[in-house]
Amino acid sequence: MKEILNQIFDIEQKSEKNELHVFDRNIRRLYHEIEGLGFEIKNPLGEKYSLERTDIEATLMNDFHSKMKITKVLKPIIYKSENGHMTLVQRGVVIVE
Repeated sequence: MKEILNQIFDIEQKSEKNELHVFDRNIRRLYHEIEGLGFEIKNPLGEKYSLERTDIEATLMNDFHSKMKITKVLKPIIYKSENGHMTLVQRGVVIVE
């Protein structure tokens, strides 16, 4: 399932980049169905980066400083809800500047 979720995320990113809004409704419906199965896909783009984050694997483009932000997301963070608890299924893979 993780690979399917990554492919949906990738399709969404490519359609946004190329301004192909014709797929927006379909992607929203896919995410709705995914959430119904207990999965949550999180795109951390633009979030502040800290060394304490355990939900992402980051490549730092510069020396670390306190105002670094996530500038590119290669893989999203994926969680799954099981028995009322959110479990990390996949750490996000990001670029930080």
